Amino acid sequence: MPRKPASLAERYRAHRAAFELAQQLGCTPKEAEAELARRAARKDWLERNARLEALKNAPLHPIHRPIHRADPEPPPQPYWLRD
Repeated sequence: MPRKPASLAERYRAHRAAFELAQQLGCTPKEAEAELARRAARKDWLERNARLEALKNAPLHPIHRPIHRADPEPPPQPYWLRD
């Protein structure tokens, strides 16, 4: 759903953009508003998807990497084999 214009000037700009697109496409201004909303939603989706892909391909933060110790501890032994 498109956001509501905050001021009268923004409202007039949005109407003018819809009217000019309607003239280019040969449709009604209401259909042009729907097309502008569709284009804005598509642009928003592409931006969000690009950010998501960047996060998915980013290297892991050091806290999420496995810990490798220089001298690993031996597995625990049963009580009868301990000193």
